[in-house]
Amino acid sequence: MEITMERNSPETERLGRAMAQAARDRSDFVGSALAIWERANPGRSAAAELRCDENQLWRLAVTPRPEGAAMPKAAMELANSLGVNPLALVNILRFAESAKAFANANDDGEMLMAALDVDEGKQDAD
Repeated sequence: MEITMERNSPETERLGRAMAQAARDRSDFVGSALAIWERANPGRSAAAELRCDENQLWRLAVTPRPEGAAMPKAAMELANSLGVNPLALVNILRFAESAKAFANANDDGEMLMAALDVDEGKQDAD
């Protein structure tokens, strides 16, 4: 059996979607940021937010995830090259970075307590 890897061949699309699914579990790919964003926004799809189709989405998902200070510029270039909404991509990647920072924070609950104190303060003011 010969497999052709033309840009839009059915086999390319099938393999691409399989790779995109695997990329959702790997933090070094954009797919993981998409998965984090979708878990935090039930009922909303990343494809709709990015204004793209499934072919654009899987190509985006298997792309190495830009991080750090260069992330916005890299995300804008990536979005433009794939034809997805650049602002939405930057926001999704920033959201994933923030979620990762909170998940990795080792503050023994101090951030949570501070957030609860703010909420209690609002209730007392009402």
